Amino acid sequence: MTLLLRPQDHTGILDIADLIDALEQAYTEWGEDPTINAPRHVMPDARRLAVHQATVPFLHRTGVYGHTRNTRLTGAPLVGGKYHAGSFNWDLDTGLLDAIVLEQIVGPPYEKGGSDIRTSATSAVGTKRLARANAHTIGVLGSGRQARTHLFAMAAIRDIQSVKVYSPNPDHREAYARQMSEALGFPVKAVSDGRSAVQGVDIVLVATGGPKTPSLHGEWLEPGQHVTSCYGGTTRQDGEGRPLDPLVRDLDDDVITRSDLIYINSKEEARNDLQGDMIDPIQRGVLTWDRVHELPDLLLGKTPGRTSDSQITLYKNNGAPALADIVTESLVIKRARELGRGLEV
Repeated sequence: MTLLLRPQDHTGILDIADLIDALEQAYTEWGEDPTINAPRHVMPDARRLAVHQATVPFLHRTGVYGHTRNTRLTGAPLVGGKYHAGSFNWDLDTGLLDAIVLEQIVGPPYEKGGSDIRTSATSAVGTKRLARANAHTIGVLGSGRQARTHLFAMAAIRDIQSVKVYSPNPDHREAYARQMSEALGFPVKAVSDGRSAVQGVDIVLVATGGPKTPSLHGEWLEPGQHVTSCYGGTTRQDGEGRPLDPLVRDLDDDVITRSDLIYINSKEEARNDLQGDMIDPIQRGVLTWDRVHELPDLLLGKTPGRTSDSQITLYKNNGAPALADIVTESLVIKRARELGRGLEV
């Protein structure tokens, strides 16, 4: 029998702390065996299909996750679109298709259209290893779905005592401050500019969804701060791999040059997708690849972590790899069976 899980079966059943722990183990396995995770394959934007394939040995699972974004092109810009996802999950011990999961697994606060939980949990894995152990305060740039899910994830890895948030829309940032304060039990204050959100905090969270201009400026950063930026992004390319759109930046050049340590999930993904925060400064000579390290190597101790409370560290979550999808789906399947959720077909 194969378990079919619909959104009403899986929403809200996965604990984010459990997912963070599982992802940490999965990324470590990936560092030991790079072949368990395949790079994301994306078909043309007009009828986009992104396919993610990975194996997670410690969970005895393998799977394929895919999502579409039906769009239309009017000249160069991409407009419209709707995200739909599905996953096939196999049991490695039996070789049988164990479950089919419809739509993405959303994170807390599990609101309509909530962001996927794998991205925020992945951000927590990197932040946990790079932020100071005594980090208790956060400055958030952005007030949308990722900013909400990520704050739950940060609260799972550190004892957060206060948060400041800035986004350009005053109503949005005030609503975020009110809702997150109520949900998490610590004060969240809306501020009127980005510099104020960054000033005097331990962790800077950039969750702005890829604006046309950088949201975080390096001149705002202070010694000892950690930055997590959660927008990876995909730049449309022609048949020769040349960008059809400007490279999108969350971070300005000063963030890159002032960071003592720079970590991302995958250099290959950054190259394949022409991700602006890495590719743009590298193309212009501001950054070189030898300064950029990958998360699995950090977890394995192959590359250095924070060695001083005065260092500025940067973790660019440049897109959760396929193994993050399969880990997330596998934990949800296990939990759904425990709760008697879903349909056996």
